[in-house]
Amino acid sequence: EPRTLMTAFALTAAAPPIAARPLQSLGVVNRGSAPLRDAGGRTSASGVSVAAAVATGTAVSVARRRRTQPRSSTRRATAAAEVAADPKPSAGWRGDIPTQSSLPLSADGTVDYSSVDSSPVSWVLMGTVRKLLAREAGGDVETPGFAGLVELARKVNDEPGSAEDLQRRARNVFEGLLPALNLGFVAKIWKDYVQSNAPQWSTNFAFFGIFYLLFPWLMGPMEGEDYMDVEVSPTLRSVFFWLPETVRLPQSVKAERCRFLEQAQCASVCVNTCKVPSQEWLKDDFGMQLHIQPNYDDFSCRWRFGVPAPPLQEDEAVMVPCFSKCPSAIKGTKDALSMREKLREDAASDERLRQAVAELTPGGSALSSASLEERGAAAGQSGKCWSVDEERPTLRETLAEKA
Repeated sequence: EPRTLMTAFALTAAAPPIAARPLQSLGVVNRGSAPLRDAGGRTSASGVSVAAAVATGTAVSVARRRRTQPRSSTRRATAAAEVAADPKPSAGWRGDIPTQSSLPLSADGTVDYSSVDSSPVSWVLMGTVRKLLAREAGGDVETPGFAGLVELARKVNDEPGSAEDLQRRARNVFEGLLPALNLGFVAKIWKDYVQSNAPQWSTNFAFFGIFYLLFPWLMGPMEGEDYMDVEVSPTLRSVFFWLPETVRLPQSVKAERCRFLEQAQCASVCVNTCKVPSQEWLKDDFGMQLHIQPNYDDFSCRWRFGVPAPPLQEDEAVMVPCFSKCPSAIKGTKDALSMREKLREDAASDERLRQAVAELTPGGSALSSASLEERGAAAGQSGKCWSVDEERPTLRETLAEKA
């Protein structure tokens, strides 16, 4: 529809576009009408830019927030239906290979990322992150490409120290990224002038655009979630008659099958070198609250911008045993981790946590409540992944002696 397409141009005219390719998950729509779609059935919006989301803040107001998460009763019914259909659905943490992918699959079920890795943006960002990781690891590795980057992350993960020490080293990588690209000034400007003044929906949408466009090499293909309806100002519409009454903008981004998590095959590499450092970096340096929800069943991952993260020991993401395919040099075992009696002593507390996270599971770290229960039982028998445990230094020393 020309009218809808012109709206996209009008709302993004305040800044140059980041990319000319369509955003697969962004819908700019008239109220009551379907999103504009291209010939492939994908939702399109030409010339969307990060700055545009902020620039339109003076022209539009929030009409209503429509989160995609269903109500608790619906979530429980959905989980029950999943279990009835498949008593033991696949689980990546248990060693099963996810099946979903919008990219080509190899014969062994792995995703072919060659089309993503051929992008100049991917070259620059992957190379920069790798250099920063090598600095924290004390030197680079011989393995080329993305596999080498994951190997470096694993090397950092296996070093001595507490989980906080590991998170600090990983955060050094995030904090060094923009200065390494000569963009060190961006964080302070964003926190002091943009995040504190622009509408929350616009900054959430801006971060969606950044990750959607710049980080498929790290997280794989992504889509938008938690859409919000935003009403276009009547004043603006009186001047530009073709503008629709509302537009729908995503507030979160979801990786369909996180490349980093799947190739790392390690909860600690996910939590300690990505999830926690990212949440803290965006909050402290950009003023953006963020809750990252990795799904250990299908390896999808939600980044919910504007949503505060819970305390780590209350986060569903740490209720996980060592992955069955974890390639870490130091692996947890039932004998070693049975020394820790805390899970048994805090049974009542753990039960409250299980009940709380079961409500979040369909949008969290498992595909169903049953899957989360199975994972929780495995963690109760053999202990949580040693490297996300509160007693990480002691456990590492014990396990290293047995390795």
